Amino acid sequence: MKKLILAIIAITFIAVSCDNTTTKKEESAKSEQVVPEQITTVILAEFDNKVSDLVGQKIVISGTVDHICEHGGQKLFIVDTEAEGRVKVTPDENIAAFNSELEGENIEIVGIVEEQRIDESYLKEWEEEIKEGIAEDQGEGIHVEGEGKMKHEEDGKTEAFEKVNRLREMLTESGEDHLSFYSVLCVEYKIIEITETED
Repeated sequence: MKKLILAIIAITFIAVSCDNTTTKKEESAKSEQVVPEQITTVILAEFDNKVSDLVGQKIVISGTVDHICEHGGQKLFIVDTEAEGRVKVTPDENIAAFNSELEGENIEIVGIVEEQRIDESYLKEWEEEIKEGIAEDQGEGIHVEGEGKMKHEEDGKTEAFEKVNRLREMLTESGEDHLSFYSVLCVEYKIIEITETED
């Protein structure tokens, strides 16, 4: 009789243990379910107005490749040919560089919005690096107003100091403690074929 009772207790214990294991596996499987990544579609002409709320988020944006920097294809700019707006795009480590043949193409970009903040301490540090000759690409790709249109600055100490001074003037005029420059880190892109419609 004692053996029968011990056998029943052992069977009950095993059954409860297996049931708990199944429940834990189900809970674990539920917690590991992949939540689809949210990607926001942004119209290029609205990018400047919405960008501060999109920092760190993945977006889809389309435009015409206006310019690809000659220094190894490390950035390109897309524009809306029918509206204002220009967005800087940099490649992630998987893309590495943009092919110069993309210039003039209409492309759709999936990427993450990034912000570069320029404040007075950043500018002072940059000036010191220029003086010491160790400034590399700091601030490269930041475009500042010049002669009525955006102007891409060239390398060199004089140009670098001029750029720092223009940024300092922009910072003073803004009345803010920093300037924000936004770009998109491209994780993938594709060329969009646009078909002409007859009127």
